[in-house]
Amino acid sequence: MVGKLRVYLETTMFNYYFDSDRDAHPYTVRLFEEIAAGKYEAYTSEYVVRELKAAKEDKRGKMLDLIQDYDITVLDADPEALRLADVYET
Repeated sequence: MVGKLRVYLETTMFNYYFDSDRDAHPYTVRLFEEIAAGKYEAYTSEYVVRELKAAKEDKRGKMLDLIQDYDITVLDADPEALRLADVYET
């Protein structure tokens, strides 16, 4: 038996969920609904969480709440990758 399809959600997906002006908005909301219905097993990463925490205050909390609301698994960050991300941000 084949398990659920796994999807990785990067930062843009969380933004599009709340940005109704984007063409991708309805498709993004539908994807989240399908995740809630059990069609997909959703993942994101510590890297995405870090980017979401740096978002503007008006969207930050709502985007972070999606992770819990839709039971999205957050993958651990690799320490070396985090170090490199810090280098590229400065």
